[in-house]
This record gives sequence, structure tokens and C-alpha cells, in this order.
Amino acid sequence: MSAHVCVALGAERYGIAVEHVREVAQLDTVVPVPGAARWIAGVRHLRGEILPVVRLHDLLGAPAGDPRRVVVVRDRDRSAALAVDRADAVEDLPEPDGAGERLTRGAVLHRDAVLGILDVPAILDAVGAR
Repeated sequence: MSAHVCVALGAERYGIAVEHVREVAQLDTVVPVPGAARWIAGVRHLRGEILPVVRLHDLLGAPAGDPRRVVVVRDRDRSAALAVDRADAVEDLPEPDGAGERLTRGAVLHRDAVLGILDVPAILDAVGAR
């Protein structure tokens, strides 16, 4: 078991290991970046740092939602703000069984719901976050 921030993208739920989570914040103002990939909403200034804001719905191919929060994630020297509909709670989740898809480490059953466990390093690789 390890602690994860549980987030929602519409009806889909995901867990993000707390070791990669720096903070959860309001989405607030995002400045568009011309020519950015479709899953990059733009950039956001947060606590002295300019962060790419990733439309997690688009990156994961999830149904469109209504992002209102960002989960700021970090892996070594790379950071990004992942736009999510909701950040519900921090929960202890079991390790996923089996391999996941390209941006997840697998899935777990928790409180009668299936949660995909996000692979933060793979997500940061996909968005080219530095």
C-alpha cells in the first residue's frame, strides 16, 4: 500500500503517487502557448515557477470533462500541472496488478471503483516537461 492523490476526469478515476505530488491548486489563469501540442492548455505561473498545464483528458484519451484543479507533479527536475476535474482525497492504495497502458502503471479496485494509477515519469516524458 502507498499513498495516492485520487483525482477524477469525468467518471474516470485515477491515483497519483504522493511522492510525485507537490501540491493541488485551483486551475486559475492559463496562458495559451501557440503551436503547443493539443494536450497542453498553456502555462501557469505558480509560486515563482512557470509550469506547463496538461489537459489530462486529452493526453489519456478520456471523455471531455470540466477541469477546475491542477495537481502539480514532479519527477527529478521536471514538473507540470495536470488539469483534473476533481482532486478527491489522499488514499492508501495497493500496488497495481499487471502492466498498465502507456501512461499508467496499472489499475486497482478501491471502494468499488477502478482507479488507473498514473505513471508520472511517463506522463512528463510524453509532454516533454523540463
